[in-house]
Amino acid sequence: LKKERWIAVEGLHTGQFVYCGTKAQLTVGNVLPIGKMPEGTTISMCEEKAADRGRLARASGCNCMVVGHSDDGRKTRIRM
Repeated sequence: LKKERWIAVEGLHTGQFVYCGTKAQLTVGNVLPIGKMPEGTTISMCEEKAADRGRLARASGCNCMVVGHSDDGRKTRIRM
């Protein structure tokens, strides 16, 4: 079990487990690739490039929404 510090999003509570990766469920606090999220999902802390620590929608009260995915699955459009 690996422990790290995370910025708490609205809806997280003390002692809640946060899962990361492609197999994580779509629940509050979990970290998933944006390509695996369905359209209409609200996102907090979105990375522009891998490992840039969430450049997009990182501040308090900011969020993004997944608008759509390309047909080949390589690009995702978000609304900020």
